[in-house]
Amino acid sequence: MATASDIRASVVAGRLSEAAELTGPLVEALTGKGVTSITFTSDAYALNSVSGRVAQNDGTELFFKFHVEDGEQDNVSEYYRASVLADAGLPVEVPVAISAEPGQQFVLYEIRNEPRMVDVCLDLDRSMGPTASLSAPIAAARRDLDRRIGEVLVETLHTDTSGGSSSLHQLFHHRLTDSVGAFPGGRYASWYLNDPAFTSVANAHWTINGTSYASTLAELVVQARDLMNPESFIGQPVVTAHGDDHHGNVWVIDADGTPSLRLFDPAFAGTDVPALLALVKPTFHNVFAHPYWIYHPDEVLLSDVTVSRHGDEIDVTDPLSINPMRQQILDSITQEAWLPLLRAMKDRDVLPSNWRAIVRSALLLCPFLVTNLVAPNRSELLRTIGLGHALATGSEPKSGSDPLTDMLDWLEGQVH
Repeated sequence: MATASDIRASVVAGRLSEAAELTGPLVEALTGKGVTSITFTSDAYALNSVSGRVAQNDGTELFFKFHVEDGEQDNVSEYYRASVLADAGLPVEVPVAISAEPGQQFVLYEIRNEPRMVDVCLDLDRSMGPTASLSAPIAAARRDLDRRIGEVLVETLHTDTSGGSSSLHQLFHHRLTDSVGAFPGGRYASWYLNDPAFTSVANAHWTINGTSYASTLAELVVQARDLMNPESFIGQPVVTAHGDDHHGNVWVIDADGTPSLRLFDPAFAGTDVPALLALVKPTFHNVFAHPYWIYHPDEVLLSDVTVSRHGDEIDVTDPLSINPMRQQILDSITQEAWLPLLRAMKDRDVLPSNWRAIVRSALLLCPFLVTNLVAPNRSELLRTIGLGHALATGSEPKSGSDPLTDMLDWLEGQVH
C-alpha cells in the first residue's frame, strides 16, 4: 500500500490522478467504505502536508490531511494523538478516523466550511497591510485559547525521561541530521550546506532595521545542533501540548456571532512535549513569519526593501515588521501562555538557566527548516530577507532591539 510520502510526491509533481489512486485504498481501509472521488486542495501553508476532500459511496464527504516528514519512520513513534489534547481539556477537533502509523499517517475530519485563523489574518494583511488589527471578538477568542493552553501547560508540567523521545523533535533536530542522527544532514544539508546563496552569507554579521545582531548564521546552526539535541531534553520538564498549533491548524468557529478557536491536525501532539518547545511554532508562525516573505513570496513588495553589503557586514532595511494584528497575537501568547509556563517552571526549579537560548534556537529553525529559504524560485533579495529574519529570531542583538527581544526581556523581568 502507498505511503504518505508517495502521495505527497505525486501531488508535488502534479500527478493528481495518480495521487488519488494511491490515497483511495488508504481511506477505504480506514473507514471500510468505498471511495467515489478524491480532490486535493491547494494550500500555501501546507509546506509539509497534503490535504483534500474524499467522497464515499454512502454519500458522505470528509476532509483529509497527511503530514509527511523525512525519516519519520525512524523518528516518530505515533502521529495524531488528538485524544491526549481532548483529555487535557483543550478545544480540539475530534477526527472521524485516524491512521497514526508512521509512513501511512493521515487523519479524516468532517467537512468544515469555516475559515482557519490563518485565512482571517491573511485577509486582514491583504486589505489593511501595516495597519491590520484583529476585531475585538477575534482578539478575545485568541486570548481565550491562549489562556486555556497556558492553563494546560501548567497543569500537565512534570519532569521525567520522556522528553528526549517526543515526536516534536522531528520538526527541529531531526531536520538538521541524517537518518542515523549525524550532523550535518537532513534538510540543512540538502537545502543550505552547499548552496552559495547560503554559504556566501553564513559567516556574515547582520544589521536589520537598525538592530545589529551578535551571531552569524553558521554559529546559530551549530548552537541549534547542540541545544535541540533530543538527548539534552531527557529529564527536562515536559507538558501536554499540540506543539504545531500555528494558525493553519486553528479553525475559527462562529456560534451565534461569538467566535471561538479550535485546534486541529495535531500531528505531533503528546504528553511528552518538551516544555520550552511547546509554544515555539505558534509564536514564530503566527507572529514573526510574515505571510509574504515565507508563504506568499510573489506578493512581497521588494521596492521598499534595501540590502547593502560591505565585506562581512550586511545591512537590511525591511518595512515588513509586525503590524498591530501580530502585536495583538504576540501579546496574547506571551501573557496568557508563555508567562504562566515560565513562572511555573521557575517556581518548581525546573527552568534551565539557558532557557532563552533554547527558545531562540527553536524559533530560528521554524523558518529555516520549514521551507527552503534559498530555493531557486526565490529572488536574491527575497533569499536575503528570509535568512535575515531567521537570524534575527536566533540571535541576541549586539545593539538595539526588536519585538522578539522585547518579548523575551519582558518575560525574563516577570519571571526572575
